[in-house]
Amino acid sequence: MSPERAERLLALLLYLLGGLAALAVVPVVMPTAWMESTSLWLGVDPLPRTPLTQYLTRSLSLIYALLGVLVIWLARRVRRYRDLLVFIGWLTVLLGAALAVLDFSIGMPRAWSWGEGPPTVLCGLAMVWLARRVRPL
Repeated sequence: MSPERAERLLALLLYLLGGLAALAVVPVVMPTAWMESTSLWLGVDPLPRTPLTQYLTRSLSLIYALLGVLVIWLARRVRRYRDLLVFIGWLTVLLGAALAVLDFSIGMPRAWSWGEGPPTVLCGLAMVWLARRVRPL
């Protein structure tokens, strides 16, 4: 694969992943009743209505959204941030592995468990693979 093609594909992947993560801003302001309904629809226990649950769900969503915006920003200058993107790719692999262990061990629904951790690992590996093929500045 040519370095130019790798650069374009990596930027596209980053825009996609960053855009999806940035959508996590929605639960930050989502009514609690919607969160409760979503929890039941997903087949997990009812969402407790406590200050700690509110804080954790909303602050985690805010962190995801913030990281999504950061990834979008990095996608604009793939060559410049090539080494950082390799590092972020490996962190993403570790995140996916940790999420898979967590999801399966706490009994999240199978579709959730298979749809979160393993694809995150694959996306991280794709980031590393593509970033290593990008011509550095």
